Amino acid sequence: MYSDTRSLLVNDVMSKPVITAKASESIKKIAQKMNKYGINSVVIVDDKNTPIGIITEGDIIRRLLSKKRNLLFSKAMHVMSKPVITISKDVSLEDAAKMMVNKKVKKLCVTNENNELIGIISEGDIVKNESYLIDVLKEIIETGYRESKESL
Repeated sequence: MYSDTRSLLVNDVMSKPVITAKASESIKKIAQKMNKYGINSVVIVDDKNTPIGIITEGDIIRRLLSKKRNLLFSKAMHVMSKPVITISKDVSLEDAAKMMVNKKVKKLCVTNENNELIGIISEGDIVKNESYLIDVLKEIIETGYRESKESL
């Protein structure tokens, strides 16, 4: 169990390694990667492993339905959502969740001090891992913890 003196950090729950692709890669190849790895997004990176975009299953479906471009011949650069929202591994899950809400995104790319991709965190990762707070509350209830009068 995690210490109740600190919150979980992005580093504690981020997924790694991240499945990536180059901007010139075909949508067909990216969809095949999603299928192979059982994931719903691929991060598009440049030659320095800096995230420059993200392609989700939703992006591909929206393009198919819009019929603006034939996906058979489309490259990642034509479909990817950009800019990518990045976050440091040392940020609390609460702050990551706030960032997702404020930026209206479901995933954040985790980067190091050189802006290189080191992980990814989704809203599902946050929800799944915040259950430790429920365990802490249960423990407090079961042990009959009471605040001392001095701290009130």
